[in-house]
Amino acid sequence: MLQCVLERLPAALLGRFVLALDEADPQQGADEADLEIHIPSAWQVIPQGQGSLGQRMERVWEALGGGTVAFLGADAPDVPLAALEQIPRALGQARAAVGPASDGGYWTLAAQRLHPALVRGIDWGTPRVYHQTCQAAAGAGLSLRLLPAWHDVDSPADLRALIQRLEAGADEPALARLRQRLRQILAGMTG
Repeated sequence: MLQCVLERLPAALLGRFVLALDEADPQQGADEADLEIHIPSAWQVIPQGQGSLGQRMERVWEALGGGTVAFLGADAPDVPLAALEQIPRALGQARAAVGPASDGGYWTLAAQRLHPALVRGIDWGTPRVYHQTCQAAAGAGLSLRLLPAWHDVDSPADLRALIQRLEAGADEPALARLRQRLRQILAGMTG
């Protein structure tokens, strides 16, 4: 799923692309053999560091200079390109944007500049993440634009739903490759 995201985003968005990994050494780069992915040259690899998801997001945001950012995870590899393309427009209309996920989280959080309130005090990994983020934006006086809702993958049922979506019509090359890779993985598990 990460490989799919790495391939799809540059086609959908303009800008600088940063892959923040748990244990990445920016001096040496990520070990692609360990990751089992190919990191395209458009991507810079940096470390996330330790802590909660919010602490890691804030650290990465600060390391990037605190400017405009859109956080996306590998757990939502098939977000429609039309939804991804709305992120820059949304940030032209509001100081922050969020795309809710079906599990109560979000598939993206974007903002014009560093706003620590957006990632602090959030109960990460719970169905309250999206609503707490919206409340944090309101509490900080930030205008917030809502992006289309989508799905992420956190459970076996979510993975089955992703596979069904891909089977129903993954025409993009990266999505077709993901569909094929998931078929291979499932065949290996049942074979």
